[in-house]
Amino acid sequence: MRIRIKTLAFAALATLGALPTLTFAQDSWPNKPISLVVPYPPGGTSDIVGRQIAQRLREELGQPVIVENRAGAATAIGAAYVARAPKDGYTLLLSAGTTFTVNPHLNDKLQYKLEDFAPVSLVCTVPFAFVVKKDFPAKTLKEFTAYAKANPNKINNATNGQGSMVHLLGEMIATGLDVKMAQVHYKGAAPAMADLMGGIVDSNVEALTNAVPNVNAGQYRALAVLSLERQALLPDVPTFRELGYPDIAGDTWYGVFAPVGTPEPVVTKLNAALRKITSSPEFVDGMRKLGNEAKSGSPADLLTTTKEQNKVWGGLIKRLNITLQ
Repeated sequence: MRIRIKTLAFAALATLGALPTLTFAQDSWPNKPISLVVPYPPGGTSDIVGRQIAQRLREELGQPVIVENRAGAATAIGAAYVARAPKDGYTLLLSAGTTFTVNPHLNDKLQYKLEDFAPVSLVCTVPFAFVVKKDFPAKTLKEFTAYAKANPNKINNATNGQGSMVHLLGEMIATGLDVKMAQVHYKGAAPAMADLMGGIVDSNVEALTNAVPNVNAGQYRALAVLSLERQALLPDVPTFRELGYPDIAGDTWYGVFAPVGTPEPVVTKLNAALRKITSSPEFVDGMRKLGNEAKSGSPADLLTTTKEQNKVWGGLIKRLNITLQ
């Protein structure tokens, strides 16, 4: 009994002795480079957003922040990698909304789930515009709707791929307008945009990043934006809401997540840094030039947004029986 008491006493002292070390480790975070995993190839909008965040985080935290592109499987490869990473705040995910709001409804073999992550902060939202080829006979959304009703399934609407956010937004528009369009699936935004400019397809839902320069150059026309308010980069283009379709609204977003179990002080410090970054005039202007809108908030805000949009897109996918082919 005496030996057991001594053993327990030594164990208790050892635990107490370790506590200052643990606290110190959290207080001193970060003391080495951080990896920001972007689950897309280099060069796209997500990569640009990731690199702007990484640069400014380095300035805020005093450590290098390295962008690590782990593309593939509609962001699932990068997300699964971060889900299995050490829970120490040195491996983070820059996630698009679809990672947690669309993928789970289309792929039952994902190697990650939302519960594997600790939300940190929203970074920005990505508004979309509904565009048509430059010689399309309809000049307004009202004319487009009338034309589509008179010609069911004759309008070829391009998407970035089966089950992509652009596909879902296209289906939302068709459902909201009560028209039938043929959804033509491409392997990404670039070929879809090229065929729209070439007049091979009739319409497309495009992120403002792509839409604004091409609309301004007369390559195609924007009939409406899917945001709740008009966009400063397309001030003359109305919203679906103001045209009488309040249910046709949607965007995607980017947010930072850490592996679940990352110490709360680390998440709090990282959130504070990101909120400072995303509210800075430099970042706001940088996002605006991309066609994005800088956003921020608490970890709880990001979790709420994710769960709410998971229900919206999950409901649409189920209602229209959308599957991956």
